[in-house]
Amino acid sequence: MAGSSFGISGVGRLSPLSVSRPAAEQPYRSHGRLRRRLEDAIEDAFHQALQRGDLAAAEDLLGVLEKVHTRARITFKAERKGTLAMLERARRELATRKARRRVGPG
Repeated sequence: MAGSSFGISGVGRLSPLSVSRPAAEQPYRSHGRLRRRLEDAIEDAFHQALQRGDLAAAEDLLGVLEKVHTRARITFKAERKGTLAMLERARRELATRKARRRVGPG
């Protein structure tokens, strides 16, 4: 009986998932969150770029968001609820940050 509980023999060894599988075979890990859409991840990166003050990256990410939205609209022939409003808010926020940078602090 000793060494045979749960069907594991004495020579068997348990190892963490990351050690037993190569990186390419790793299942998607969400770290406690639900799996999210690509647009959500890009939007988060856009907001992080704004917070860090990297307006060039934020502008590039906004362009990517607009392209993803355009392709989805053409592919699925449908409008996602709230997407246009989110893009408009993002454009305004980027324009506001650019204007503040031109004027300077104070």
